[in-house]
Amino acid sequence: MTGPETQPAAAEAPPEDAPRPDPCPRCGAPLERDQEWCLSCGTAARTTIAAPPAWRVPLAVLAVVALLCGAALAWAFVELTNNDDDVRAATSAPVTTTTAPPPATTATPPPADPAQPAG
Repeated sequence: MTGPETQPAAAEAPPEDAPRPDPCPRCGAPLERDQEWCLSCGTAARTTIAAPPAWRVPLAVLAVVALLCGAALAWAFVELTNNDDDVRAATSAPVTTTTAPPPATTATPPPADPAQPAG
């Protein structure tokens, strides 16, 4: 009984120095040596995903450009609507008002009465 029964159990156990497949960092599924993505969950097993580029510097430059454009627009609006000199000239000039003489009134004869004969 020692011969045939012990051999299948020994054949099923992997040898100690055989490489074990690496598990997926997310789901634990076994991965092959050359496998970069897990076929079970889709996680990058050995692939390094690049960090997104820095966004603060472009955003700061965009904010400065928008601020300068707003300031230029405000300055142009003030220059185009600057009519203080015209207002000062209009208010400092002496106001001369001329009054028209009242219209002359002439006496008009009353209309002739059609019921009375003329003459």
